[in-house]
Parts: sequence; structure tokens; C-alpha cells
Amino acid sequence: MNVLSRKFSSVLAVTAITATMALASPVAAGVQTFGKTYSVTATVKGGKNLTVLLISGSGRLLASKKVTGTNQKITLKSPATASIGGTSLQLVNGTGTSKGSYFGPVTIGHKGKSATSASRVYTRLKQSISTSVKLGTLTVKKVGAGKQGYATASATSSSADTSVGAQVSASKGRPTGVGTFGKTSGVAIKSYGVSATAVGDPCSPAGTATCGPDSKEIGPPNPGQPTPGQPNAGQPATGQPNAGQPNAGQPNAGQPTQQGAVVNKDETLGGDADDDGIPNAFDVNDDGDAVLDSADSSTPAPKAAADDGTTTCGAVDFKIFTNYKATQGGYAGTINAYGVGGFKADKVNIASTITKSMSMVFSPITQVCGSAVTRSFLKGIDVSYAPTDYVELSKTCGTGDYQWLIGAGKMCGTDASGYSFGSPYTFGETLPTGQDTFSMKVETADGKKYEFTSSPGFVFVTHPMFIAYSNDGVNYTNIDYTKTTTGPEGARITEPIISVSQSQTLFLKVYRPQRLAMDGETGDFYDLGGFKFTPDIPNGTPAVGKCDALTSTDTTMTSDTPIDTANPPVMILQWAIGTKCYGAPPKNIAWAPAPSDFDIQVEPSGPGGNSAQKIRITLS
Repeated sequence: MNVLSRKFSSVLAVTAITATMALASPVAAGVQTFGKTYSVTATVKGGKNLTVLLISGSGRLLASKKVTGTNQKITLKSPATASIGGTSLQLVNGTGTSKGSYFGPVTIGHKGKSATSASRVYTRLKQSISTSVKLGTLTVKKVGAGKQGYATASATSSSADTSVGAQVSASKGRPTGVGTFGKTSGVAIKSYGVSATAVGDPCSPAGTATCGPDSKEIGPPNPGQPTPGQPNAGQPATGQPNAGQPNAGQPNAGQPTQQGAVVNKDETLGGDADDDGIPNAFDVNDDGDAVLDSADSSTPAPKAAADDGTTTCGAVDFKIFTNYKATQGGYAGTINAYGVGGFKADKVNIASTITKSMSMVFSPITQVCGSAVTRSFLKGIDVSYAPTDYVELSKTCGTGDYQWLIGAGKMCGTDASGYSFGSPYTFGETLPTGQDTFSMKVETADGKKYEFTSSPGFVFVTHPMFIAYSNDGVNYTNIDYTKTTTGPEGARITEPIISVSQSQTLFLKVYRPQRLAMDGETGDFYDLGGFKFTPDIPNGTPAVGKCDALTSTDTTMTSDTPIDTANPPVMILQWAIGTKCYGAPPKNIAWAPAPSDFDIQVEPSGPGGNSAQKIRITLS
């Protein structure tokens, strides 16, 4: 049994295997001569305070509606669109500490006789001739602490796309991504083939690769294996690519695409690459490979596609991430789950430091369907700290994107170049999460309007923390965080004099930064594994900027891991500053013998922002 069979035998069985996988791009999908406006109606039961989103298969927000009653009929009206096919309904929380965060999908049908035992469900609409789509009653089901869940239709809708490519993996009718925001989902159904059934389902004929002697499914075959009883049965096939994996040598395999490019529909914000029911926009592990997107360098960049009412166009960027830096003297403002005293992260000082220093960054959308964007607007969908109605973004910042300092209620910082966005916000019990949902609306030169929705995916809530340094990797000097004073910036210490010669390597012991545990996970904090650590020298003597030559990727802890307070894991960074940052091509800058401020930037290997900590180093 090969690796794929071992991993997924308990999840999937298939009745046909395809040697290659048909990948429909947004450009090729559902093109019509004239755009239509669709209305989707349903009665939502048990969904009070949730917001229902109508999202196209390529990530465009077509409509939204707040549910204010316990048993309420709603109508979602789309703008003129070339296709309703592939569209899904998604739910966002509207109350409590999870206000504004993604809740879960809506299932509009199931495979088999019973919804409560179904291992396959349907979440997407098929292309409809009628412009009026009726889904009947959708009953909301909460999971765990009630911060996540899904809604299910009382019967399979005639508007549901029941094709194999649109099926979603489920357990007793519940999409497998629900409960962990997609963290624990498995391989995509479509990567195995054209007809998927569950283990134990009836099958025919008996004795084939997936069908047992009792004519019931027994599990997925080994890809590339011949049917039992055939010549060379049990021998591996050669020359076949791994199903569902990018082939080496293909253009842009695993690399971000450019705005306006054609993108695979399963790699858009509205796609569901691992068929777990959670769209990529809200899925923390959208390709189902057991590595969270933040630590996954092969995760596709967030993309969406739109249509101009007649044809489906290429992709646009809509990325959201946070910057969370502690760059004050004496490590003031630095917090970490392994810190002590005023440096120890808890919800009170996390809320305080986020209020003071966290910015949320949104990538601008510059053109849609070949027409330049003339105006842009942004809002949160029930997010407590964001505007709930669209606010116009008057200009991008000097960085080329929109950088929102949340606590100050300012875009582009607090100086004269910034401008108001929303209201200054003081965080408390409710903190920003990776599942918070935002929407951007743009107007284009040809008079059209488009909306897109997404979430940050993960949010730093602590900083990297230096704890010791050495010039030889053997004899370390500890940084004593217990000898603190408290000032207006918070707890601080007398900064140690860290010296290194031009030819020496500096060894630094550091605690990794953390994120908060997501709903469905145990504990409070997770160490961020698989991230990149890079020194940045914006204010050195002289300034050098980011020193990419010393970027180190964490290969010891490869994915997010619950913190271990009994035995805190430590990283050791090795910085040959004098030979790799200064005095080396392409910069060839001389390092002056005076203190220089270095920022260690921690960034995800996949999509996301950064956390940073300042350290002062002197050339000896």
C-alpha cells in the first residue's frame, strides 16, 4: 500500500481513476453571451445574528444578508454575472467574542439517502437557466463552543451541483473542514478521479480495485495500480505524476501568479482545493496537506476572479495580513508566551500592544476585467473593530498598499500623510483573529462595480524574544528579563551590550512568536513553526535594509505547535553580519564601529504578515 492509500483509505474510495486531472480555469468556465442578475432565496432557521454571503466560485462577493430572526426568509440578489455556477453560501458570526469571524458553509444537498450519514455533501450551485433560485429551509447547526458550524438544507436542492468535481467530503453530513477551519481536512476528492463513493457504499462490479467481494467499497486503490487479478497486480506504475500535485517543470508551479493572469479555479479565494467545504478564503490549510498555509511555501497566493457580465476574466490579488512589531528600546512592548513579568503574553497585554502597534494590510486591486480601478472601498463583515459600512480608501500608502493602524483609526500611519479610517479602537476581550472577514469594493473606469471577500488566515499575537547571545556558539550570556523597570512604554530592561567583530558570527537564542489557538484547538497559544527569520537593518550605522542573505527558515519546528511551558523550545540564529550584510555584494557597505539597531523579522513561509523585535548590536 503506497503513501496516498495509507493516508486516505479511511476517507475516500473511488470507482474510477483518471491518469490526469481536468482543471477548468475561470476564463474557460461558464461563459455566456449576456450577463444575468440572479436571486437566491432561502429560509434560515436558527441563524439569528449570522450574515449570509453569496460567493462566486472564483471568490467574488455577489451579495450578503444579515439574519435578524430565528426563522427568517432571506433573498440574496447578485449583480449581473456571466455564471451562477460554482457559487456557494457562507456564514459569518455576528455576536460575541467571535463577532465578524467566519462561521461555516451552507450545504444544499447530500449524496445518498440520509443527510445525517452522508459522507458527501453539495455546497455549490449549478448553472441555472432560471434567474430565481430557491433553496428551501436551511437549518444552522453549531459545532463545539458554537463559534463554528454549518447550515444544511432539508432536502437536496434541484439547484445543487451534484457532479463529482463539486462534491465535498463530510462526516455524518458535516463538511470535514468544519470545526477546525479546515486545519484537519484531507485530500481533495477530485484529485482521485471522476466518481467518488464512501467506504461501505454499494459498488459494482465486485473484485475491482475498490470493490470488495461483498460488492461494497473497501477503500481507494493505490494510484497507478492495476486491478487485482490482472498482470503485474501489486506492482507500482511508472511515469505517472502524483495525482493532484503540481508537476515539476510546469510554469509557476506553486508560485504566485500576476494580477490579470488565468488561475486554476481551485486556487481562487472562492475555490475549495481540498474539498472540505471551507473556501480557500477562510481555510487555514486550503490544500489539505497537513501543513497550515502560514508555514506552507507551496500554498497558492490569494487570488480572485470576476466577470464583466458577459465573460469571466483573469485573476486579481486580494491579500490581507497583519504587521506586529516591537521596535522600542529595552525590549519595551515585547511580549511572548514564554516571557516573564511584564513580558509574558496574556490577553490583557496582547490587547494593549495590539492597540498600540498592530497594522492590518490590504493589497490594492488595480484593475478588473481589463478596466482600471478608479475607486476602492473597504469594510469588515460584522468585525467589531472595523467599519461595517464601506469607507473609501483615498490613496495607497508609500508602501504601495493600504496599511491600517487599527488602534489609531488611521490609514498610512499617524503622521500628516495618513488619513482617518474607521474609529480608533481599543482592544479588550475580543482580539483580531485569522478568521475575521473583510470585503473590498472597487469601481472601474468602465462603470462597473465588484466586491471581493477574504480573511487574514492567521494573526501574530506575540513577538520573537531574544533570550541569550554568544560569539562562539558555546559560551552564552543570558538576557535578564526579571530586572525590569516600568515606564510609559511598559516593562523594559537595560539593553545588553551585544558586540561582534567584522569576521565573527553572532549566535542568538530566541523564542518563536505565537498565535492564539483557533476554535477547535487545545490550549491558548501555538508556536509558529516553519517561518522565516531575517535581520533587517533600517537604522544601522550605516543603514543596510533587509539582509536576505541571512534569512533562515525554521526546519526544526515545521508547523504550528502547542506551546510547551515546561520546556520552551529555543531557536538558535547564526548571523555573520560583517560578511553577509555589510561588506558583501551587492551592497559592499562598510560597517562603522557604533551601535546599530537590528530588527529580526519573522514572516510566514506562505501568505501572511510579520512580527518583529529590535536588538542593538555594536561592531567591536
